[in-house]
Amino acid sequence: MLEQKLYTVADVAELTGLTSRTIRNYLKDGTLRGRKIGVQWRFTEDDINRLFSEVDAKGEKILKPEDIISEFLKPETRRQAMCCLAWDIPFGENEEEHIISKVKKILSAKKDMDFAWEVMREQQVLRVAALGTLDKMEEFAVRMREIEQRK
Repeated sequence: MLEQKLYTVADVAELTGLTSRTIRNYLKDGTLRGRKIGVQWRFTEDDINRLFSEVDAKGEKILKPEDIISEFLKPETRRQAMCCLAWDIPFGENEEEHIISKVKKILSAKKDMDFAWEVMREQQVLRVAALGTLDKMEEFAVRMREIEQRK
């Protein structure tokens, strides 16, 4: 059986370009997992890769708009009508933070729907996708339209 190479905090810092302090903070908040051998933390390549994969600090998958749309397209028996909406909201040079804060405010108030958003800076577009009942999506569409018109 091949032994897996283990890396120290200093090794991970050098490999990632992060400071040792940042690596220790990631350990403390659960963003990075490893194992303690004696008094030193050790990490496998999988531990390091997981740090930069699509998981948040709790280890949960970070949803993208494509994930919401894929969920909607799955062939399932539904007990009620469901709707999936997707928007690409273009923003100008100085509008990004303003648009994002408005969308975050709307999304944080929506409890009965799944949603995800992604900033595509190169294209200067904020992509938003939401999935919920028809009533909830109608309300959401009205609020999103207000953002689009007030830009």
